Amino acid sequence: MQIKIAELSDIESTLKLHNKYQIDHINEEDKQDGFVTTAFTKEELTQLIVEEQGLFIAKNDNDVLAYVMAASWDFWSQWAMFEFMIEDLSNLEYKGKTLSTENSYQYGPICIDKTLRGSGMLEGIFNFAREEMAKRYPILVTFVNKINKRSYEAHSRKLGLEMVQEFHYNGNEYYQFVYDTSKPVQLSYDIENQNVCSAKPFIYIIDYPLEYLGYSDLHDDDVLERVYSDMEKHYYWSNDFSAEYYVAQAKAGCIAVTMENDEDLLMVPEIQKSYAILDFKDLHISRKVKKLLRRKSLELEIAENLDEVFLEIKNYHGATWFKELYLETLKEVNSLDDNCRVVTAIVRDEGKAIAGEIGYIIGKTYTSLAGFSSKERYYANYGTAQLVLLAQYLEQHGFAFLNLGQPYMQYKLDLGAKVYEREEFLRRWFEVI
Repeated sequence: MQIKIAELSDIESTLKLHNKYQIDHINEEDKQDGFVTTAFTKEELTQLIVEEQGLFIAKNDNDVLAYVMAASWDFWSQWAMFEFMIEDLSNLEYKGKTLSTENSYQYGPICIDKTLRGSGMLEGIFNFAREEMAKRYPILVTFVNKINKRSYEAHSRKLGLEMVQEFHYNGNEYYQFVYDTSKPVQLSYDIENQNVCSAKPFIYIIDYPLEYLGYSDLHDDDVLERVYSDMEKHYYWSNDFSAEYYVAQAKAGCIAVTMENDEDLLMVPEIQKSYAILDFKDLHISRKVKKLLRRKSLELEIAENLDEVFLEIKNYHGATWFKELYLETLKEVNSLDDNCRVVTAIVRDEGKAIAGEIGYIIGKTYTSLAGFSSKERYYANYGTAQLVLLAQYLEQHGFAFLNLGQPYMQYKLDLGAKVYEREEFLRRWFEVI
């Protein structure tokens, strides 16, 4: 996951997320969890990026999963409502200053995919945008529609914004908030009586203390029951990179990544809130992939070429949680006789690895960890073809399902995967491992 200032190439993916939660398009049942009021065009986002550097996004591969907009009042003045707010600025004071277009900016909207809500993304992306805008303005101004209760709670309770007034516009009622941009957000997680790692990990969204989860905890039914039932948490930490620990957390249903804590690398098991599971009967093969498989005699190579795939993943993703120490742990897993095996799945062209991944087998399950595919246009759709061939291989060899992990990437759903919440996933998981 990467938090960054958006570029023009990010517009399409940002609009896809925006339209999903914009009030004119959002599903009725999802409105209670928050929505975005204002509609935006590609041209408006282009202006926001080029002239304001005011679009901040959280991106996983090519998918934008969260955004914050923030810009000068000059940018916002093209909308009538913001013109109304500009005219009222001089009537407001904050920390002894009368608000103006010179000392304040308009923050928002903010939009976070619902699969990441409660993960710390709100605080993380808000802080990132705040730090950038603090270089230009001392005061943040925003507003929340009174019917958007989730947004009100998030901004007042989690982020600590201060309400300065209520106002009416065009038949709607709003709260108006302000914030001192020099002040980091105070995190709201209760860490009392917990053994935690409180330093920021390198994945910025996990900007809250992580509770320690040791090897013995992974064999303690009472501890695991607490972990499974606590839906506010999904990441835990350990400094144990042994193969025994890795297998234990994997069998518990976690999918581990790494995070940096100062100069130390942590093993971070994630017991996800939801999982993308592909049942082989639901496998969907697109027309493009069908055409590719007819045209090319692609073969899937199942082996243990961990070093080769590790280098391909590093070249493909650049900065990644998949570190060399993690790789060494995976190699050690295969030296254990513990019903867990780490494998690679590769599609080649004239011996060259074009698409592939590393994953692990436990019982009748296969879990994808990380993958890559060539960025050359000639090899378009090879990544999806590799997954299709992998699913077919697993079905032929009697596996129960393919665990694709985090559910928020569209390609997994396009492949036919369905989303299972934690409780239902664990029920299925323990039946077949």
